[in-house]
Amino acid sequence: MKKNFFIENQENGLGKFMLDKKSSEYINELQDRLKHQEEVNSFVLEGINMAAALMDIQPSINKLQTSSLILEKTCSGISGLINFHAMGMYLVDEQDNDFYPAYLTPEKHGQVLHLESDRLIDLGFFSSAIREKRTLILASSNREMRVVLQVLSSSSRIRGMFIGLLKGDVSTIPDVSWALLNLILSSTANTLENFELYRLFRETNTQLKKNINKTRASEVQAGYDRLTRLPNRDTVIKRLESEIRSCLDTVYETRAAFILIDLDQFKEVNENLSHQAGNDLLINVGSRLQEIIEDSECLGRLGGDEFAIVLSGPDAEERAREKAGKILEIMSRPFEVQEHSILLGISIGISVFPDHGKNLGQLLSRADMAMYAARRMNTGYALYDHRFDSPGLNRLSLISDLKKALADNRLSIYFQPVILLSDGKVCNVEALIRWLHPAKGFIPPEEFIPLAERAGLSQEISTAVLQKTLAQIRDWQIMGINLVGSINLTNQDILDVRLPDRISGVLEELGLESSFLELEIAESALTEAMPQVQSIMETMQAMKISICLDNFGTGNSSIVCLSELPVKTLKIDPGLVLDLDSNIKNRRMIKSMIDLAHNLDMQVIAEGVGTQSSLDILKNIGCDMAQGYWIGKPQSAEELTSRLNSFSR
Repeated sequence: MKKNFFIENQENGLGKFMLDKKSSEYINELQDRLKHQEEVNSFVLEGINMAAALMDIQPSINKLQTSSLILEKTCSGISGLINFHAMGMYLVDEQDNDFYPAYLTPEKHGQVLHLESDRLIDLGFFSSAIREKRTLILASSNREMRVVLQVLSSSSRIRGMFIGLLKGDVSTIPDVSWALLNLILSSTANTLENFELYRLFRETNTQLKKNINKTRASEVQAGYDRLTRLPNRDTVIKRLESEIRSCLDTVYETRAAFILIDLDQFKEVNENLSHQAGNDLLINVGSRLQEIIEDSECLGRLGGDEFAIVLSGPDAEERAREKAGKILEIMSRPFEVQEHSILLGISIGISVFPDHGKNLGQLLSRADMAMYAARRMNTGYALYDHRFDSPGLNRLSLISDLKKALADNRLSIYFQPVILLSDGKVCNVEALIRWLHPAKGFIPPEEFIPLAERAGLSQEISTAVLQKTLAQIRDWQIMGINLVGSINLTNQDILDVRLPDRISGVLEELGLESSFLELEIAESALTEAMPQVQSIMETMQAMKISICLDNFGTGNSSIVCLSELPVKTLKIDPGLVLDLDSNIKNRRMIKSMIDLAHNLDMQVIAEGVGTQSSLDILKNIGCDMAQGYWIGKPQSAEELTSRLNSFSR
């Protein structure tokens, strides 16, 4: 009994011992699992926090200047998950051609990371990582190390790659750490893409603002007269067009008035004092007119000695009359210019829409008629009246006909030859516009060009001259005749900032080299609009287009001014050449001009040669080229083509 009892108790104790041991092992296993789960949860939490940190950068990406902060946060988060010996972030360059190191930590291992990245790319592991879309753990060049490669890829393209160096047993790193590494790097790639888009947007927006500001500055500059700082002709005309449209669009009865102001003695000031005195006078006139201008009104300089005012409202006619009276009053006081007291006469013409014209052209033309009537009747100002229309010179009709001639391509170009005095061969032709009116016959340029300028047609005419002239120069080239075509620029052309683009466009369209074009600028323009003239000369010089200074000897251009400008040719005014046979003083003056030009590396053309003796004299005193009726009158391209060989004497 005792034995059995002992044995039974012994067996019970052993069973209890076995039970306690199993329980302890189970508890330990549970504790290990719990600890592992806590570690996993910790890793997951770290990964989520890291991804959240990268997401927190998103709202401030537009303020970042570089991607360094994104990469720094990425590497900082990764180091909390996996104890890398060194890490490198490599991004793709803008051309998608190669990688560049964007962030290395620590930097002292940079050379090792560069070598490993190059080796992995050369062995094709980077391509494998792209295909498999997972982290690759590979052998390193150093046996103690393992290298980790992960592609940084967004939904649109490859952004770069992550390279990490690990020491020790890689198998001890939990799988969840690798999963979180993949999550973090994927988030980094998308963050980098957003940063790149923001940066591109920022740069584009900055450049766009610069272009807009530059365009606005150019438009403002192009819209103002550089001498008086008042709105120029284009701006005034656009304002008048706008007021006319407003009158048509409104249901209320309203009107638009155009006031044309002309200075009666301005030409005498230029001739008796100087062009600079004339410029100073124009500036003072503009300043005095501004004293009576209200905010809703537009005052501008149309060009030369003409100013204009545009105003609108139901009482536009009454206000225009009152404004004209004020203008006459303030202009009755003398102007002090260069120690001279100048009293100006003023003629003012007024036209009102819709009473005196149904469109812009009619309004401009009838204000012009009223101005001439005021001058003729010596009344100071005049409101347009149909009685001002003259059967002999109906400006309105003429402007209308000129517009139609332009539209129908009925303006012709005549060419006057220029010869080299050394061999008598034609080297150049001056293009001269001609208008044969179907009813009135030949109308000289000096009659219709001023009308065109007042009607805003000068740009269309200069473009037509340019196209027709260069087209003929090209046609002559095809025939084996190489000539330079000379085109005269008006002061309005010089003020047109779009002129270089128009010229280059025609040259490109015709496939013609710029060296076959010469631009003639009047000498008087040097003093009337010197900054603009210098600007266009420098632009044309850059385009390899020659500049000829026309009518030289009649203006007041200084030698210093002349030496600073890229002028290739001086054209002596025909008034000095006509009586060269008998006028010894003019002969000596021309000889001095030729010597001056040659000393400045310029050539000289004598214009207005009317006799063989004048031609011989010019040749003897060293003139380079000559032009005039004795050599050849202006003629059509067909006439000149058939006679070109006859000019070689």
